[in-house]
Amino acid sequence: MAETGPRHTGREYAEVEYQQFNPSPALQRAMAVAGAVVTPAAWLLAFVARRSDNLFRSVSEALSLVPYALGIVLRAEFYRRALRQCGRNLLVEFGAVFVYPDVSVGDNVLIGRFSIVHHCDIGDYALIGERCTFLSGSRQHRFERTDIPMALQGGQRRRITVAGDCWIGSHSVVMNDVGEGSVVAAGAVVTAPVAPRSIVAGNPARLVRSRDREAQEATT
Repeated sequence: MAETGPRHTGREYAEVEYQQFNPSPALQRAMAVAGAVVTPAAWLLAFVARRSDNLFRSVSEALSLVPYALGIVLRAEFYRRALRQCGRNLLVEFGAVFVYPDVSVGDNVLIGRFSIVHHCDIGDYALIGERCTFLSGSRQHRFERTDIPMALQGGQRRRITVAGDCWIGSHSVVMNDVGEGSVVAAGAVVTAPVAPRSIVAGNPARLVRSRDREAQEATT
């Protein structure tokens, strides 16, 4: 992900512009050319991956290891064709894996390094930090009985949603829906639905404050 801004010379914060969401004409042309070059390979891999979930996961894991410059283009072109729905300008960084093809991703989405996405639909302009995990709910394994191993008790899965304009901090574990415009702090564990424009943190994640209230205070 290209960034521009002043050189960081001290401990202060420095402004950063993320070119992924506001690409220069030169970067747009370069990405278009790169996309055209890898399209045949992406189409062939998507054709193979659509044969079964196991094949999809195999290809997803293999592509996650392609280095940055080539990898981000190849992964974007592959997922455009292999996922149930995939918008424009998807950036999937090194090591990130989609486990299932039956998910949807919106426009202008960033998925950080080594993140894992199960049955999760992701909205427009979602920012996902490094090493985040999106599980298919919180009931993958039953554990009520003690006379047989938990691995033999089965479980349940459900789709979860991360709505648009969300920022999911690094190392978060998300097991429930996250409302539009919300922020999940780094390392949080989301077990209950997050209301729109909330900031949550902790394990389990709890409301810290509302972005609606912040916006109201900023204008008064």
